[in-house]
Amino acid sequence: MTGVRMKRAYIVSPWVMGIFLIVFNLSAFPQDLMPKDALGWLKAMREAMHNLAYQATVVYSRDNQIQALKLSRVIQEGVVKEHLQALNDPLREVVRDGDKVTCYFPDRQAMIVEYRQGNDSLFVHFPWEWQQKQGIYQFNLGHIGHVAGRPAQEIVVVPLDKYRYPRRIWLDTETKLPLKLELLNHDGGILEAVVVTDIQLGKGVEKIATVPRESDQTWKIVDRKVIPLKDKRWQLSFLPPGFNEVLRTRRLDPIDQRPIDHILVSDGIASVSIYIKQGDDRGFDPGNKKLGAVNTYSKQVGDFYITVLGDVPPETVRAIANGVRLATGTTAS
Repeated sequence: MTGVRMKRAYIVSPWVMGIFLIVFNLSAFPQDLMPKDALGWLKAMREAMHNLAYQATVVYSRDNQIQALKLSRVIQEGVVKEHLQALNDPLREVVRDGDKVTCYFPDRQAMIVEYRQGNDSLFVHFPWEWQQKQGIYQFNLGHIGHVAGRPAQEIVVVPLDKYRYPRRIWLDTETKLPLKLELLNHDGGILEAVVVTDIQLGKGVEKIATVPRESDQTWKIVDRKVIPLKDKRWQLSFLPPGFNEVLRTRRLDPIDQRPIDHILVSDGIASVSIYIKQGDDRGFDPGNKKLGAVNTYSKQVGDFYITVLGDVPPETVRAIANGVRLATGTTAS
């Protein structure tokens, strides 16, 4: 499609990547201070995930496909360093060193460099104030089972409306860290799952090297600058309850150098991205598409092409897309 080019191999549901914040401090949560309810467990999880070091191997399952990944995260002198590596095809690596994020594509002999702020994960972070989400989700304690050979407490996250999906999170009972995540449809079927299969704990994790890998000088380097967007001509006339605008940015399409506007909205758990690009209609395919838990909806306004995608039901992305409007007094050409 002309609006925003998306390749099947590269679309990853934002909620899924939160599992890569697996961090361990074995003395952080004494057993005599166990949480009393689901919200207590989730708050303890978020505290544990914030600043500590880890290395984990995880298996990511979606649409009958399985991807194995390894992620390490350390904080050295206040600087976040992360390294994500796909262990099977297509081979990909993502390295973060502070605000600098580099994506390596060995099959293309190319790398993309971006910059972002904050100490949270490359991918997504869980909200700090879980109790503020009680108007849109219900949080319940499930059963205690085992994940990666460790006792784990199940937390069930149930949406109170049709605009978002249910979730199940299994937290390590000793460290309060996520060992397994499932995203479900409204019938209880599993859309996506991430399971920890191997973890490294303790001080040895701090020795993990996360410095950027070396690449051949013949590799193509794309410096993909993302700038804050002050242009408010595109308005969102509909957002589901609890969703709020998080940011607006603009970057250039690396293929044709046309600007792409990005509006991110979130309820703190589920996230939706709106991409807007001006262009021609070659290859444009309007309507709903689906990949695992990621649903998309595309439409045309004048000579602009709008694509909305997120880890929410198809009705949600379609409703948000149909609410994208030009501000009064502006045109779409």
